[in-house]
Amino acid sequence: MREFEYIKRYLKPLDVNNSIGDDATIIANSQYIIAKDILVEDVHFLSNCLPYNLAKKSLRINFSDIAAVGGTPYGYMLGLVLPNNINDLWWEGFAAGLKEDNKYFQVKLLGGDTTAHNGKVIISVTALGIKGDRFICRSGAKLGDLVYVSGTIGDAALGLLAYQGVIRDSIGHLKGRYDIPEPRVTLGQAISDFASSCIDISDGLIQDAQHICELSNVGMELHLAKIPLSFAAREVVGEKPDYIDLVLIGGDDYELLFTASNKHSKKIEEISQKCRVSVTKIGHVTDGKEVIVMDKDNLPITLKSKGFVHFV
Repeated sequence: MREFEYIKRYLKPLDVNNSIGDDATIIANSQYIIAKDILVEDVHFLSNCLPYNLAKKSLRINFSDIAAVGGTPYGYMLGLVLPNNINDLWWEGFAAGLKEDNKYFQVKLLGGDTTAHNGKVIISVTALGIKGDRFICRSGAKLGDLVYVSGTIGDAALGLLAYQGVIRDSIGHLKGRYDIPEPRVTLGQAISDFASSCIDISDGLIQDAQHICELSNVGMELHLAKIPLSFAAREVVGEKPDYIDLVLIGGDDYELLFTASNKHSKKIEEISQKCRVSVTKIGHVTDGKEVIVMDKDNLPITLKSKGFVHFV
C-alpha cells in the first residue's frame, strides 16, 4: 500500500473539516492558514547538507505550501529531532539560515520543541500564513482550463544526481536548486483571485498534476515540448534523453502548477512580468481522469513511474 492510499484509508476518515488534500488549510474560519512538512536525513536531504542550507530548505518548502493556496507566510513552529553528536558549529549554521530567511520572508519563529536520539536529523516545521484574496484549492480545475507552471522543472532532481556524481553540473545551478528552493509566494498571492486550482510541485510534476485531477474529477493533457527547462537541464537531457522521465517525475521543484480559464491568459502574462517569475502554459484540462503527456508528434508517452512516494 502506498503513501497516498494510507492517507486515504486511515487519515481521511478523521478529517471532519475536509481539509486533507490541499497544501494547507484554514484555521477555524479565521484569516490564518496552516501547513506542515517533515524533512528526514537521507530521504529529503543528503547527510552532508550544510545546516545553513537545511534551515532554509525546511522553511521554504512549507512557505511553498502557503503560496500554493494563495497565502502569505506569517511565522512557523519548529520541531527538531537531532543526533546526540550535533555540535555548536551545526547549530550556528542552522540558526544563521533561519535568521536570514526570517528577514527575507518577514516571518518569525513562534515556538517548537527539540529532542535528541541516536538516529538521523529530522526536522518538522508547522508554518502559519495569512489567507489571500481567496483560498485556492486543488479541487477546482474545470474542463477547458489551461494548465500553467512557474519557473523551470527538473532542476532539483538533476541536482541530486549531480551530488551523487552521476552527471556534471558545471556552474552549480542544479545543485543550488536542490539545496534551496524558491517558494513562489508573490505569484500565489497574485493568482489567488482567479486560479481554479493550484498545487506546489514537491513529488514531481506528473504526480502532483494527478492530485489536481483526482480532486477535481478531471484529466490533463500536457505537452512535453512546452514544459520549461533551464539551460542546465536542457544540456543534461540533450546528452541523455532518457533523463526527461526524471525531469517529469523527480520532484523537489517547489514551483506552482495551476489551472485557470483562458480568459485570464493576458492577466497571467502581466502577473508573470510583475512578479518576475516565468509562467508557462503547458497544457489544458480534459474530461479524462489521468494526466497524459504528449510528445512532439502529439502522441502519448509512457513514463516509468508517476513520481516520488515516501513509503510503499
